[in-house]
Amino acid sequence: MQIIKFSLISFILLGSIFAQEKTFHLKSGDTVSGSVKSETDSTYTVVTSFGEIIISKNEVKPEEAFIFLKSGDKLRGIIISESKEGVTLKAQFGEVFISQDKIERIDFKSMGSVRRGFSRPGQSEEGRWYYGDERLIDIYFDPTGYTLGNNVLYLSGLSWGYGLSERVHITSKWGGYFFGDLNFRPKFMLFKSGDLKSEKAMSVGFHYHMRGLPNKYELKDSENYDINSYSGDTTWYGNQEEWVRVGSKYEDGYYDSDPFGEEMWWEFFGAYTVSNLKESGQGRINHTVGASLTSYPGYNLMPRAYYAVSADARRRLKLIFEVFWDPYWTNMLEFNDNLNISDIDFDFGFIYAYSEQFRIGIHFQRPFIAFYYKF
Repeated sequence: MQIIKFSLISFILLGSIFAQEKTFHLKSGDTVSGSVKSETDSTYTVVTSFGEIIISKNEVKPEEAFIFLKSGDKLRGIIISESKEGVTLKAQFGEVFISQDKIERIDFKSMGSVRRGFSRPGQSEEGRWYYGDERLIDIYFDPTGYTLGNNVLYLSGLSWGYGLSERVHITSKWGGYFFGDLNFRPKFMLFKSGDLKSEKAMSVGFHYHMRGLPNKYELKDSENYDINSYSGDTTWYGNQEEWVRVGSKYEDGYYDSDPFGEEMWWEFFGAYTVSNLKESGQGRINHTVGASLTSYPGYNLMPRAYYAVSADARRRLKLIFEVFWDPYWTNMLEFNDNLNISDIDFDFGFIYAYSEQFRIGIHFQRPFIAFYYKF
């Protein structure tokens, strides 16, 4: 009876192993997914959606990869097989199975080539790349759930930053230094979980400003008049509404948005990001929800909430779309016509990794052009 039980359990376990869904990347450029029905020294018998096939092990493309573990270890070797449970890697010290929940990241070194007969627009890039060349810490002005990473230096036309660890970084708008605004913006990653297929991260932080004005606007009544430069006569047109920076002083009939400011102020924020691997195995789609509160003396807390999605269109190109609610923001159309059309607005654009260090982007909302370096 014990022998029968043991045989039955062994049969079930073997069946579950061979029934695992695996993906084979072939030297021809073809990708085949299915359940491994049986295996010999030279072949796999695979049950696919289009029938049962036999794959020669010599046809499987050896892919060299760097596997980064959550423990901080890094392995390099040839991927032998993959499944939902994990990856079997042929490393220098032998074969090793690594479960998915222990993997932080996989970078593929050998990309191979795509078979021309199967190429079509949108699938022209070669091989697999689970991560694009850029992982965003901000959607333009709004944070994501990610941080810079340990020892990474960031420098743009507006700010700089440094990764103190894998979960903590600090940034600062250096342009404010010329106006006496000593400011810093620490960001703390509360957690990062999931696996290669779907990853989640959440961060919180604050931005302290010694002085200056927040990038917030409100409609205010102001006097509308014109002074003739020759006669000195003043023509009055009455009061009108215009967009002015929060904290601007009202002097001599108009608001002076002096960037120096005099008040100390704060901003608090939180962001949650879900990053999903695309079915093609080429890049990711990232969803971020977040909110911020700006505290400036003399004003109630000024809220902002947003949702953003970014997608790796190519290894170096990331497309971005954002919708946000902010009662204290005005787009260029509203600003030029002194109108308040809606508290909900949109932004879209792209970020392109020109090189390992330099990124450049264009988007709809001001300041329209973004560029920065990472070292």
